[in-house]
Parts: sequence; structure tokens; C-alpha cells
Amino acid sequence: MNNLPVLIVGAGPVGLSLALALQKLGVAVQVFEALPELSAEARASTFHPATLELFAAWGVLDALLARGYRVHSLQYWERSTRQKVAEFDYGLIAGDTPYPFRLQCPQSILTRILKPTVERAAPVYMDHTLVSLRDAGDYVEATFATPQGTKTVRGSYLCGADGARSTTRRELGLSFEGMTYADRFLLVATDIDFQPLFPGMGAVSYVFDPQEWVIILHLPDATRVVFRIRDDEDEHAIRAESALRARLRGFLGTEMAYAIKSHSLYSVHQRVADTFRVGRVLLLGDAAHINNPVGGFGMNSGIHDAHFLAPRLQRVLSGASHALLDEYAAKRRAYALHHVQQSTAQNYAQMSAAAADQRRARDAELRATAADPTRTRAYLLRASMLEDRI
Repeated sequence: MNNLPVLIVGAGPVGLSLALALQKLGVAVQVFEALPELSAEARASTFHPATLELFAAWGVLDALLARGYRVHSLQYWERSTRQKVAEFDYGLIAGDTPYPFRLQCPQSILTRILKPTVERAAPVYMDHTLVSLRDAGDYVEATFATPQGTKTVRGSYLCGADGARSTTRRELGLSFEGMTYADRFLLVATDIDFQPLFPGMGAVSYVFDPQEWVIILHLPDATRVVFRIRDDEDEHAIRAESALRARLRGFLGTEMAYAIKSHSLYSVHQRVADTFRVGRVLLLGDAAHINNPVGGFGMNSGIHDAHFLAPRLQRVLSGASHALLDEYAAKRRAYALHHVQQSTAQNYAQMSAAAADQRRARDAELRATAADPTRTRAYLLRASMLEDRI
């Protein structure tokens, strides 16, 4: 039964990364996606150096670099004073990685690079919604709803990369413990030039404010402005164009001409599944763990799951012990709990600090870190997910 393909549920960045990683190791795969075409959603847009190293090994980095925006420093600002608190230059980790920068590019670009690459050797079935699965002991069976009716497929293993509302996780009966933040995030894509108002503002800037902090992210075709939204604000009122422009005007401090290209509002969670493996079924990416996006760890950690899982799955298919899959499940769950979630929670707390003494201490610590090259390097290795290479 090990000659059966590995079934991958979900054709997002994580599922397609796993498919490509397995193909590079000579493992047959089939990918199934519920949507009729690849998602156009651009929510995740940050690729850290550790992830760029993986894309280079998989042969897709050049195509992504051509479509992305390279960011060579991180900046932190105070909204009330419009003063830059600190700046961290990626040049200080040039000796640690071939890619000492952060790439900003919508995840929808990545999936459109990965899918045709995967399809050179394997099918990617769109409009296939997982409805049930069965672990038969020496193979796994999955049933999908398709436009032509239900279809049942057998595979050696099934890997669920089907997102935060994962059917795979639900079919396994696993809980998804954690919490949902009271705040929400409002993402507005614009063509605003912030330089006249914030001279020297970089391509990625975190703007502190105890009431409404802001994150500025430059992409090749837009500038994304992310606002913290209080839990008492009405969702429909927030989305009105007049309200979007009023919020931007409040941040900019003046009227100016610009276009609003798109906007989205979403809740933020910190959750981890009970386990990432049940028999011949494995979870990865958002199906296994989700976190608040401050710092850009979510999509990256899911892609790292794929990288960590692929060689272990290939070895098991070649006769090695199933303990390798337990190792995947244990180590990646521990990483999600003790690195990703802790780091993103700290980032969120840093952005949301309200007490004056907390804000002063935060800014003083950032300035001291940025002034010390050794501390800056350590800071950037952690922010780049290079501190604990996978």
C-alpha cells in the first residue's frame, strides 16, 4: 500500500509546499482543493529568510523574488509623536543566510507559482471538498464531493493542510484549544505614499499606539495598512468606504488623494490541535495551529511544517519506523506552542502596551537592542525564524 500516493487536502501555500517537497524526494502525491480555483486572498504576505531558503531548495525562489518586494529593515514608530523608535538592519544577518531580507508578496502569488510546478508530475484536483476519511490501517481512504458527484480515493497517507476550519481535523475528532482575541484586524490595501507624512518610514513599519496601533506593509502593487479594531466597533460600519477613509485620515492626520484597492476584516486566534498525527493522517499549517499574524509567523511556520514532514514521510514510505511521524507531530506541535505562539503573543503585547511605563520600557528596550549589533543580530535571527533552523 506504500505505493499509493500521499493525499494532500488543501492547495494553499502549505499544501502545495508539501506536495512539492515530497515530489523532490520522489514521492507520488495527489492534491485536493475545495475551491474551484486558487484563492485570491492576499492575507498572508510575509516570507522570512528561513522560508526563502526552502523555496531556493525547491527551485521556486527566483519566480517568487521576481514578484515580491524585498525589505531590508524593520522599523518601529510611535504614532503620537511620529518619531521612529528603532530600526533593525537585515544586513547584520548577511553571514547567516543567503537571503538577508524579508520578502513581501501576497500568498496568492506563491500558490500560482507552486501549483503549475506541482502539476508537472501530479494532479491538483480543484472543486474537491473532503467530506469523510477512513484510516484502514495499511492505507487511508478519503471521500470528496465534486461537481460530478462523490469520489473516493485511496492513499498511503493523508495530510490535512485545509486551514483553520479543517475538515481533516474535524474528521479526526480533535479539539483546537486556545483563545480568540477580543480585537480584530482591519486590512486596507491602498496606494498611499507615507514618506511625506512619516519621513524615512521603511517598507515594514510597526506603529505603536495604545488604542489603535497600525502596521504598514509595502507590497509590489499596494501598501497594506493594518489597524487594530476594538471589539465594540460594528463590523458593517467599519467596512463602509467613508469609515475606511475616516480611519485612514485619523492616522495620516490630513486629507490626501489615494485609492482604496481592497479591504478585509478578520478575527485573530491562538489555537493548537491536540496532536498533529492520528495513524495515517497528519495535520500541518493552519489545520494544526493558528496564531495572531503580528510578525508574520503563521504561513511561514506552516511551510516549515511541510519541510519537516516531507523527508520523514518519505523515509517511512521506504520502510523506516513510524516513530519518525511521531517525531514530526511532537516537535512541530512543541514549536507551535513554545516558539510561534509565544513569539506572536509577545509581539501582540508589545504593539498593544497601554500603560505609560510599559510603553517607555518597550521603546527603551528596542532602542538599546537596535544600538547593539550583537543584540540586533540575535533579534533578527529570531524574527527571521533562523534562530532554530528546522
